[in-house]
Amino acid sequence: MLAPDIFVLEKKPEFFAQVAQWHHQECERQGLKSSIALRQQRLVLHVQENPIPKTLIALRGKQLVGCASLVNYTYRSSERMPKVASPSPVWLTNLFVLEEFRNQGFGNSLIDAAKNYAQDLGLEELWLSATDYTDYYQKRGWEIVRRTRLGGRQVNVMRVIL
Repeated sequence: MLAPDIFVLEKKPEFFAQVAQWHHQECERQGLKSSIALRQQRLVLHVQENPIPKTLIALRGKQLVGCASLVNYTYRSSERMPKVASPSPVWLTNLFVLEEFRNQGFGNSLIDAAKNYAQDLGLEELWLSATDYTDYYQKRGWEIVRRTRLGGRQVNVMRVIL
């Protein structure tokens, strides 16, 4: 299988609306409050010159097949979150691959690209929270650091050392 071409979203603005739609769908699937307008507003921050937040997209030819984002999350209650090495930890989020392209390595390519991007920024670790796909991430070297509730849902807070 050919590896997808990975780009930062700002280099391919024609895919902005589709990525915002995917983010919205995933938020709704997870039971989170969302709207297209809110997703677009948040995604605008990903196409500016700051290194984080940043969204990466995967293309197969000219077709958009997936995306993943790197963001800084800060939580008001530090008790719910594990201790992290960075005062401003970076989280992998919004990993999405179109159904017909799943199990073909596109998710792995996006994760690898996100890890490389983070390493280029000098980061030593990445975080994520997972509900449904914990096994998927564990097979790729992520470890569960804590189980907690976020947004009323049980989640596994996971970390990978870069």
